[in-house]
Amino acid sequence: MKFPLYLYYELLIRLTEFRPEIGDFISVFASDSHLVLSTDTGMLEISSGLMYRQFNDPDTVSREEIRKLAGDFQLHNELQGMAVKG
Repeated sequence: MKFPLYLYYELLIRLTEFRPEIGDFISVFASDSHLVLSTDTGMLEISSGLMYRQFNDPDTVSREEIRKLAGDFQLHNELQGMAVKG
């Protein structure tokens, strides 16, 4: 499913409450089951189901889910470290 652009910004605003360093929206790559949201500081994989709920009824996405999702955010320097180790 394609989501409107504002939805990614809306989700980023919620995520920055827990991870202020998340940065600004750059792009998104979507498949049927998940999407990869890229910012100027890193990237985050998000399930399509969560995005669907954020789009249709944001109140169904709990603060705990947002906190966990923010914890899954990977900064570019973390990704580079993983590539060097691998």
